[in-house]
Amino acid sequence: MIIEIHDNRTLDEITKQFSEYYPFLKIVFYDEPHYWQEASTFKHQLAPDKSIGEVRKKTASTLMELHPWNKTGSIEQEFRKQFGLNAQIFRKECNIWLQTIGTDELTLEEQNEKGRLSIQHLLDSIDTNSLNNHP
Repeated sequence: MIIEIHDNRTLDEITKQFSEYYPFLKIVFYDEPHYWQEASTFKHQLAPDKSIGEVRKKTASTLMELHPWNKTGSIEQEFRKQFGLNAQIFRKECNIWLQTIGTDELTLEEQNEKGRLSIQHLLDSIDTNSLNNHP
């Protein structure tokens, strides 16, 4: 996937584009950095309607190429290195979003699959419970 990064794009546009490719992942941006395998705090989350130009720390307009084999932690670091943007990737886990802090070594593909499987497991257990509760 290729993400176009320029000053007029909003964080929400980048988040939505990312989630179109990886529906069980989302990317969130913060006003301060985190370290490898460290969580970001909600109070530092940037508003999704902010433009890249309003929040970036480095001047750059470019295309960022993300591959399924890229590690989630590496992608977060690349956003910081290239644009001065503090990104955190989340994975859907059943019905909540978890920061991928303990699994930064997993690839986008692996993270997305873990999210998909957790949803599938949740749906399977709901179906099983429904069947068990009906005569």
